[in-house]
Amino acid sequence: MATLDKEDHYEHLGVPTGYYYGKSAETTINKMHKDLDKIHDSLLAPWQKADAVRTFILPCIGFHLKNGEVEKKKVLIPFDKKLKKYAKSWLNLPSRASPELLYLPNSMGGLGLIETKTLADIMQLVHAVQLLDSPDLGAMSAELVTKAAKLKLRRPPSEQETAQYLNQKKDGDFYTNSTDAKNVWSRLRLATGRLRDSDKLDIEWRWDEAEGRVRLHVQGEGVNKKNCERALKKAAQEAQLASLTAKKSQGKTYQVTSRQPASNNFMRDGRFLRFADWRFVHRARLDLLALNGCNRSRGHVDKRCRKCGYALESVAHTLNHCHAHSHAIQLRHNAVLDRLMNAYKPLDDDKIYVNQKIPGTDGQLRPDYTIINDRLKTITIIDVTMPFENGDVSIFEDARREKERKYLPILDKYSTDGYDTFLGAWMVGPLGGWDAANNDIQRRLKISVKYGQLMRLLMVADSIRWSRDLYVEHVTGQRQYKLDDPQ
Repeated sequence: MATLDKEDHYEHLGVPTGYYYGKSAETTINKMHKDLDKIHDSLLAPWQKADAVRTFILPCIGFHLKNGEVEKKKVLIPFDKKLKKYAKSWLNLPSRASPELLYLPNSMGGLGLIETKTLADIMQLVHAVQLLDSPDLGAMSAELVTKAAKLKLRRPPSEQETAQYLNQKKDGDFYTNSTDAKNVWSRLRLATGRLRDSDKLDIEWRWDEAEGRVRLHVQGEGVNKKNCERALKKAAQEAQLASLTAKKSQGKTYQVTSRQPASNNFMRDGRFLRFADWRFVHRARLDLLALNGCNRSRGHVDKRCRKCGYALESVAHTLNHCHAHSHAIQLRHNAVLDRLMNAYKPLDDDKIYVNQKIPGTDGQLRPDYTIINDRLKTITIIDVTMPFENGDVSIFEDARREKERKYLPILDKYSTDGYDTFLGAWMVGPLGGWDAANNDIQRRLKISVKYGQLMRLLMVADSIRWSRDLYVEHVTGQRQYKLDDPQ
């Protein structure tokens, strides 16, 4: 067997290993580039392309990132740039669109991808946790961490200083050059610093008194070798969401739509959504539609509505408030109401009023859907409303309080007569934002859980479909629906 010099390597499962780690994964990355090009040029649906990348391409590099040393500038970053370019085209987004959307999970409205440069740092932490949790190598690994901190400080470290070393503390006694060669723990220290500073992950190494070693904490919770990778990827996704929602223009809608998976069920398989709706909804949620109010050009730009002359032709105005589309807005509202009415199975002695004045009440209030049962002495009032997802979820709460104030006289009358009263505001945003309080109404109407899940998909798809048709008519002047079209 030939002996290795200091600069020589041997291949360990494809990773050049020796006194120093050799550069790894060039062949794998080249194949990933070719596979990504093939997927992009294929006839797969956009969501299928994203799923193929998640399933078949990104996992290819995992072993190299965990056990080898992969150059970021020459290898990983070019791949990330290509993936970002392709993924934006799958969502029909311009180059100026916020990239965070690509890295959110499907349940939050994203494609569920991850940058390989971030994945590389995550895998370094996963590898370290696996070493420290290993029943065979754990004790030796803990000793090596302490030794690495000692070589950095040039003196024996305290327990807390060992943890601070991995957290990439740079001031005080840590403001020195290390006397150690590059190794697993020095790379771990750098990876932790990048994830904390650049990617804004809430992670920290802490000294565990019970186990007598350092332990990684993700979002305040200690992790082990079984859940470390999952916890770190989740933290990375939440950091991307925080970055997106902090943006004044492109992130405001995602403050609402990212909260409920029901708002984004179509992201995984495109169910009940037309391709035209897919191309529309992501641009609309990021405030990137071809509207005067979305024009970010410098200088004087006429931002008035091209139809009604309102001062700002924003997405919210176009989809919810432009008087030129009041009929289409009403049809969108009716589409959601029809889904709800079809889901309810009335009792034989139920009295149902749809957009009608309730007999025996004063005023001209006309709730969307009222169910009265004199035998059971119950009254259920449901009013469908579709507030635009413009900011945080308080828009739903404000709309609900307004409905409660509006229909309080009816409830007071029946409550005085001994009826069990219920008022629900059924809310779905025009871009698919789902209100969690709809579930309470679903239980009141005794709609089955299974059908309720299907109903959510259909309502969200209906909302997006009508909004897209309304927008296209607004911009082109060409009506996208017929009055007798059930959509």
